[in-house]
Amino acid sequence: MTDENKLLQWLQKQREDALEEAIRIYTPYLSTVIYRAAGSSLSKEDTEEIAADVFLSLWKNADRIDPGKGTLRSYLAGAARNQAYKRLREKKEEISLEEIGTETIEAIPEERSDQSLWEAVAELGEEDAEIFIRFYRYGQPLKEIARMMGMKLSTVKTRLFRGKEKLKQILTKEDL
Repeated sequence: MTDENKLLQWLQKQREDALEEAIRIYTPYLSTVIYRAAGSSLSKEDTEEIAADVFLSLWKNADRIDPGKGTLRSYLAGAARNQAYKRLREKKEEISLEEIGTETIEAIPEERSDQSLWEAVAELGEEDAEIFIRFYRYGQPLKEIARMMGMKLSTVKTRLFRGKEKLKQILTKEDL
């Protein structure tokens, strides 16, 4: 049995020392995941609050985590990414359409608000939204996105292309 599986079993038994151990082990990792998801858009305090929320969720939901479907580490990473994206949406940052390079999507009306654009990006699904955010918002090179997400470069390019098509449909549907 791996240490991670043992830790998960202890969390499922609601052992407080297991939660303390998880916090000690995974806090630096979660900070990295949150930074990769949100960049410098979130403050240190936001990052710490998101990490705390993730650990609270772990404590409340440990009995629902199936080690056969993934690792504790992957559960925490997914929860942290989702919380970071949620926090970014809540901040309602003003991002110009030019900044994210959507000029290739002709179907987006010019009067569309930046917030509704990001809400539409979130509708693409977690992985596609992550690709869009990494590429258009943070300007990460496609090769780096592929490496960080464990995908082939061609897969990232295809998902980006198909995502643009989906985004056109989502945004034009909202205008009807």
